Amino acid sequence: MNILYIAYSCLPHKGSEEKIGWNVPLESAKKNNVFVVTKEEHRPIIEEYIKTHNIDNPKFYFVDINSVYKKLFKGALYPIRLNFWHKKAYPFVKELCEKENIDVIHQITPVEFRSIGNYGSIDNTKFICGPIGGGEPLPEGLRCYAKGNMTIERMRSFLNRWSKFKYKQTGTLRRCDYMLFVNKETQDYLSDSIDGVPYNIYPEIGVNEEEVVYRKQRKNCPSDITFLVAGRLVYRKGHSFLLDVLRELPEDLPYLCRIAGDGPERCRLEAKCREYGLQDKVVFTGRLEYSAMAKEYENADVFIMPSIRETTGTVLLEAISKGLPVITINRFGGSVLLNNNCAYFYDGKTTEDIKNSLKQAILSAVSDRQNGLDTSAVIADRAKQHLWENKLDYYNSLYGKIIND
Repeated sequence: MNILYIAYSCLPHKGSEEKIGWNVPLESAKKNNVFVVTKEEHRPIIEEYIKTHNIDNPKFYFVDINSVYKKLFKGALYPIRLNFWHKKAYPFVKELCEKENIDVIHQITPVEFRSIGNYGSIDNTKFICGPIGGGEPLPEGLRCYAKGNMTIERMRSFLNRWSKFKYKQTGTLRRCDYMLFVNKETQDYLSDSIDGVPYNIYPEIGVNEEEVVYRKQRKNCPSDITFLVAGRLVYRKGHSFLLDVLRELPEDLPYLCRIAGDGPERCRLEAKCREYGLQDKVVFTGRLEYSAMAKEYENADVFIMPSIRETTGTVLLEAISKGLPVITINRFGGSVLLNNNCAYFYDGKTTEDIKNSLKQAILSAVSDRQNGLDTSAVIADRAKQHLWENKLDYYNSLYGKIIND
């Protein structure tokens, strides 16, 4: 099959969306004739990589936009910039489809639903969009942890409503031949805009086989249960929420929480630790390079992702690929990616409900580690379900289905 990927974010040796945009086309090229359209900023790195690795499939093409748009549309306004890029890419993609007899266009990045191109209007070519997210709301009980950042949340909410209205008026989503959603929240948010369009909920993130580690559970003495938290220190990652819960744990509970990452919230979080008397329980490592982060995973016992709003969270797959059990909310993409064999889920309606649920999840994880429960092999097996090659088996089956239909 001739497959064209729209991959705005697409780079080798990176994480998050760049990893998705790179690995899906590279894996697809093992069985298909692949073309990739990405942004101009990626050209130097990609061209150097394909030259040194002698890659002729996929073929990469680069689209640029006016520098004024790049300066104006940042932060919460970034989706506007992405939509300008799609408009610039559209005529090029249309011409490429005619020239190369493209069977399927698959937009894989950006992952957010606010930035979907109108590629479904191109004749004689099928269009798959996703997996996409971005429709997930802040849980009511966790809204208090966005205090001071509600301007960002209101702007995001406005862009969500505007995008949904725009799609209804233009019919962009209804012209998709298939849609994939990262989480149920986004599917529910767009349900009235995709009448008649087949869809499924499917994780967007993947892992390479060499990244999956089978290891014995680290031998712990009762005073050495190590929790790991990783990510930018920004409000939506929920570090403040986690500290409020750690404060309520029994003082003699044997644990250490290592928080890897840096960001604008660091000073406030460190001050909160001092206020709560958690200096001996919580360590802020700052930003870590890849090799140092690998060591953190190796020395940890349990991974915690306390985000108050998250599409999925690449760190979840990174953690289980290292055999670590995960504590996370039973919502968003994590509830799709994980199951009860590899995760301790928490949830609730009110702030107290959610805090108590997370507290119980932490206590259960500590108890299981102290009792010598070793689930690392089962957890790593779960990670292997999300190997890129397995994801492409799914995608190839989907391509064949919509072409035949």
